[in-house]
Amino acid sequence: MKIFGFHHQFLFPLLMIVMGLMAITSGADDFLQLQNPRTFTLADQKTVTLKVMDWNEQKKKFHVENDKGRRVWVSPNSFVEEDQLYFKAWIQAYWFLSNNKLYVSAKKAERGGYISYTVSVQNKTPVDYSKVNMHYEVERIIDQYETGETKDTNVPGKIFVGLIKSGAQKTFKTQAVKAGETYEMVHTSEPTRVMSGVGYTYTNRVQRKTGKQKVTGIRLKFHGPMLDNTRIIREVNLNK
Repeated sequence: MKIFGFHHQFLFPLLMIVMGLMAITSGADDFLQLQNPRTFTLADQKTVTLKVMDWNEQKKKFHVENDKGRRVWVSPNSFVEEDQLYFKAWIQAYWFLSNNKLYVSAKKAERGGYISYTVSVQNKTPVDYSKVNMHYEVERIIDQYETGETKDTNVPGKIFVGLIKSGAQKTFKTQAVKAGETYEMVHTSEPTRVMSGVGYTYTNRVQRKTGKQKVTGIRLKFHGPMLDNTRIIREVNLNK
């Protein structure tokens, strides 16, 4: 039987032709970074360029695509040891990107006009993830009273998550950001009486409301394991 442009009779029982792409997951999970072309070596030392598209945990097979767009299921045992190690690393990266396996949630809290998020990461995989970093950006807008326009004033941050052991959950808190009315100092033609301590005073400079800040969500970017010397990055958007 001819597969991927060359003959391999020993592969026949290991491969199954699949029409169309399998739906991997829904939501923000992004597996495109796992689907880069790579040269693999088969057990008989012949090479083939493939993209790894998906993993079937029950069948222990990978869904791959060759450079002509043909897709098949293949066993990792059909390849040399180095490629088998790559497949193992691919599974760990796949789990890292899946919210079913590495569950991420966030809870928003407000105190004294400031907003913060408590982010939780639960590792439901059988592997540990080490040296994980999280970059985040709190999404904040200002509704400007004078112009009626909206302006983005996002606030970035970074947290070193470190080791997330198999079966463990880690929780951490983002920096609090201000969410409330904004002001500017303006000059008045006539002195204005303002409260000063326990009494009053007069001034030609007073505060004027210019807008209102609102926090609309948070964007998380987790820097995780390496795959072929490339850092796997998972992005999570939480709009609340």
